Amino acid sequence: MAPSIPSIGVEEEYQLVDPTSGRLLPNCKRVIEQIGKQTTAEIQHELHLTQIEMASKVCKTLDEVRRSVSIVRGDLIVAAGNTGSALVAAGTNPLPVPASDSFTPKRRYQVMSQRFQQIARDMLIFGCHVHVSMEDRSMGVQVMNQCRRWLPILQALSANSPYWDGEDTGYASYRRELWAQWPMAGPPPHLDDLADHEACVDELVRAGAIKDESFIYWDIRLPTKVPTIEFRGADVMLAVEETVGYAGLIRAIVMQAMQDIHSNRINRPIRPSLLSYAMWHAARYGISKDLVDPLTCEKLAAKEAVFRLLDEVRPSLERAGDEQCVNGYVQRLFDVGIGADRQRAAVGPDGDVAQAVHYAISETGRSAVVNEC
Repeated sequence: MAPSIPSIGVEEEYQLVDPTSGRLLPNCKRVIEQIGKQTTAEIQHELHLTQIEMASKVCKTLDEVRRSVSIVRGDLIVAAGNTGSALVAAGTNPLPVPASDSFTPKRRYQVMSQRFQQIARDMLIFGCHVHVSMEDRSMGVQVMNQCRRWLPILQALSANSPYWDGEDTGYASYRRELWAQWPMAGPPPHLDDLADHEACVDELVRAGAIKDESFIYWDIRLPTKVPTIEFRGADVMLAVEETVGYAGLIRAIVMQAMQDIHSNRINRPIRPSLLSYAMWHAARYGISKDLVDPLTCEKLAAKEAVFRLLDEVRPSLERAGDEQCVNGYVQRLFDVGIGADRQRAAVGPDGDVAQAVHYAISETGRSAVVNEC
């Protein structure tokens, strides 16, 4: 009997900005108070009060993901508007970094800000996390190993942060470069099995690197509170349809990895330095140049690399019924550009980066279902 199709969930981190200037506003607490219980998802604080995070319902289909994310974006747009803010789905804010800090007054975040200092002050970044159900943590460790190969492609497709502190950084995902400074960020190590995973966590705790496992922020990790495997490396994406297509691709990657493991088609370990370079290259160029396959060391045209991935996971896309949605998502990115490309097009030759924010406000709400609070 074929295994069941795993459920999925999405978390998105949004910017709260002044709708006129585009500058970040520390209004998270007010927006949460405004929205109250009038939404279908979990809404919570993040490290900075300029950030607000949603967690979708557990979804069985991509249609459910689409509806959940659309409704919550709409609810947040209304709540933010009632506090004089606008909602933005982009990996960084293009305007100058605020001079004053905006840390959320919670014990966890206060400890983090005190320990990491400037790195924490610079963590004005916004990501998208996708959860795929994973009851068996032993299988989860093997899937983490198997999926490390695809992290550079996933980074390139989701890149949506070309601007930082008023300047074009030259990167498609500068959020990635800021995030990489965090000690427990980046691709997970190759781990032999669940015992090796547990030993790694134990050693990090004993060394004082982390308080507990919840402080591990690898690009793929096994959360402690929910039985899932979580992909954390993406910038939050402008349009709901991008989030939906990306989530479908992640689920297919996980499903195919499980099938390959059952069939003993297991990737050899990828060298950390090679994977690190491939990730940097993807963050630098997005899909505008080639991409590096860290398993084979090949440099492939971005379209060839992405369609190689789609070919690898096609059986799982078909089994989940997601092939048309995911193919459409990928084709659209090659037709109109990833988020970073579209932000740059919105700014144009005059270099007014505030135009990127105004464009992102529009795109964030384009597919949202807006309900009056």
